[in-house]
Amino acid sequence: MQEVTRHFRAMNTDVRVAILAGDPKEANRYIDQVEALFADTEGRLSRFLPDSELSALNTAAGRPFQASAMLFEVVHAAVEAARMTNGIFDPTVLPSLIAAGYDRSFELLGDQPAGRAAGWRGSWRDIRLDPSARTITIPQGCALDLGGIGKGWAVDRAVELLSDWVSFGVDAGGDLYVGGRRHDRPWRIGVADPRFPGRDLLQLQLEDRAVATSSVIRRRWVRGGEVMHHIIDPRTGNPASSRVIAATVVADSVAQAEVLAKAAIILGEEQGLRLIEGVGARGLLVLANNDYVMSTTLQGMTYA
Repeated sequence: MQEVTRHFRAMNTDVRVAILAGDPKEANRYIDQVEALFADTEGRLSRFLPDSELSALNTAAGRPFQASAMLFEVVHAAVEAARMTNGIFDPTVLPSLIAAGYDRSFELLGDQPAGRAAGWRGSWRDIRLDPSARTITIPQGCALDLGGIGKGWAVDRAVELLSDWVSFGVDAGGDLYVGGRRHDRPWRIGVADPRFPGRDLLQLQLEDRAVATSSVIRRRWVRGGEVMHHIIDPRTGNPASSRVIAATVVADSVAQAEVLAKAAIILGEEQGLRLIEGVGARGLLVLANNDYVMSTTLQGMTYA
């Protein structure tokens, strides 16, 4: 058995796929399917591609939009995630993201002059889904961002493609899933220290688990002399301002872990951990004072 790995770029992040296989050619055929899945997902769900299906949906605000099965499924998942978090996760924050200066792919951002506040943008409650017609209707002035949950959804679908393999991993920029055991031991996943690149706070020992990490440290820019980041608090329309600067969540699915990590940063450590543990997940939250808090149920998964 050997570990067959491949790295590729998709959805504005680095993706790594690994399969422990006796037949490397067969493993690579499966990885081809995963790479094609990510390319298709990016082509449909990216808000940065003017010809993506998501861009077409946003342009069609105010009237029913005939959606592909993928777009409909991801928007439905986003609405359910908003319901689970009582609106702390909200896919309609795109106008606020743009108002904060995140109007293009992150690597193209630089210092920017002060901008105007976003106008009315609606909320997740204003999204209308018609499963029988497979249409999505968002109100005028509203626009969706599916970046994080879309990436998590893609990893979860990749896991389904790889489910025939005993041992595998899919990592999309820290949103990842590990299946089975690696060389008869649990997979070891490092939780990076957001303040010191290259250093881990701790390592997790995982089997058949999803992990997602969100941080306000990595994606930052300056607008009008003010430091901004990409995690918007939908209650204010501004970047989140809690004491939590990074959140790592272990859950059953990557999409759920991604949603919970972002929600915890918005809510802060007490409410954030309560939300995470309330749905049976586990979390580690890094605070601005260089301390961190974690679920007691996560301690048994750590490796010193």
